[in-house]
Amino acid sequence: MNVEQLAAAIAALDATDALPCKLTLQEWKAVAPYLTVRFLKSGDPLMREGDNQRELFILADGELQVTILGNQIATLRPGTVVGEGTFFSGAPRSATVTPTTPGIAWGLHWDRFDAMTHKQPKLAVDLVKGFAAVLAIRMREAILVGQFT
Repeated sequence: MNVEQLAAAIAALDATDALPCKLTLQEWKAVAPYLTVRFLKSGDPLMREGDNQRELFILADGELQVTILGNQIATLRPGTVVGEGTFFSGAPRSATVTPTTPGIAWGLHWDRFDAMTHKQPKLAVDLVKGFAAVLAIRMREAILVGQFT
């Protein structure tokens, strides 16, 4: 999975909480050295409730199931961001995220993001704007359905 496929997955996603980050392919190539590739196996959790690893993921291929206290609350498709709440807050994860199919996710760890803010500040700000938009949409939806705690 290369950065071109990641950019295409993000551009193709039409979910309400899709990452609205309109980076060019050249900009994604500049971001790529700060990302890690995670090969996902079906049933092997990408993250678990209660963990506090400050890393978010952008799903490039596959499908993810999101559960809270064992109850499925969402299915995520390629181009979706996951883990943004803990990434920014450092608070424990509120959900378990498990691949339902094999796939690929690109991870951004807090330390790598911090390095990017010094070397690629404009790109870091553009990513933060996109991640913040996803956070705002998800928070609003959680409030509307009564899942906000």
